[in-house]
Amino acid sequence: MQHDVKYERKVLVLMGLGFGLVGLDRWMIAPLFPAMMAELGLNFQQLGELIGILGLTWGVVAIISGRLADSIGRKSILVTTMVVFSLLSGVSGLATGFASLLMIRAVMGVAEGAFTPASVAAVCEASRPHLRGFNQGLQLSMFSLIGLGLGPIMVTQLLDVVPNWHWVYLLSIAPGLVIAFFIAKTM
Repeated sequence: MQHDVKYERKVLVLMGLGFGLVGLDRWMIAPLFPAMMAELGLNFQQLGELIGILGLTWGVVAIISGRLADSIGRKSILVTTMVVFSLLSGVSGLATGFASLLMIRAVMGVAEGAFTPASVAAVCEASRPHLRGFNQGLQLSMFSLIGLGLGPIMVTQLLDVVPNWHWVYLLSIAPGLVIAFFIAKTM
């Protein structure tokens, strides 16, 4: 049976962009925090807690969800979690204080934690054996390139053209929903 190279590339692009959005949604809080801090009365200790809760829930759920994705199927996990964490990123813009942000980010970590192992497995499964390491490296690099590299530039530039930080979060919903649609259509 011949390998479907077009499918491999589509999966790689979608999972790479998806993992890049995981990075963006996770780290966009840092460059937006000065504006959030002033309006919501937050401090830097709370910023650490907001970043930490997402990492904790992500880590715990990633351990559990890999087996779940293997048993019920990757597509349903990938589409559902992409929609959920994208919506929660937007809902972050509706937060009224520390407690609501903490809860939103905890649940966002659950969705991102479930997305991660399913996306890595999807890339592995779609890849030709001699490209698995390269493809997974490319996919995983998108977290840093988009989330930590381009993300701060994008969100601070958006902050200059939208009314406030709330809008930056609300606009972050759209890319994830587009990626979720294409995952559902492709896989």
